[in-house]
Amino acid sequence: MRRTFTLALLALAVLAPAAGGATRSIDIPRLFSKQIDRAHARSDVPVLLPSTLRSDFRRHIPDGAAGAKGWRFDIGAVRDCNQATACFIAEFRAVQGGRPSGGHHVALPRGRNGRFHPLSCGASCSPASIEWRERGALYSIQAKVARRELVRMASSAIRNGPR
Repeated sequence: MRRTFTLALLALAVLAPAAGGATRSIDIPRLFSKQIDRAHARSDVPVLLPSTLRSDFRRHIPDGAAGAKGWRFDIGAVRDCNQATACFIAEFRAVQGGRPSGGHHVALPRGRNGRFHPLSCGASCSPASIEWRERGALYSIQAKVARRELVRMASSAIRNGPR
């Protein structure tokens, strides 16, 4: 029983937000440098990423995959998170072709029309997301952040262009 309590306490310490709710600015291109290189080697879909992510989490573990028709980069609070609700922080994705699905219209830079999807819960919860079309691909960002932060990140990705 003591071991179970210790493991639970350790898990809470790893997954808990930074001390005092301190928000940090995470350098996204730097965090995903290896994944960006792999995406360039495996996909023709341009990598559009925001410059930063504001996060309350202590750890930011990058993961990703790329193929001929797109790429996906994830941030987890622990290794091998696999987008589990408890440790998921953010996902950045691009897929060749595709159309935005529903959501609320959001104006983005350079005349782009975004679609915002708020947090939704059913059997489990899905973090808020934003998506837009650019350069022949559908781009999306899903993260445990407010709408304003998602719009800021999408705007940053558009303004900065391919990485």
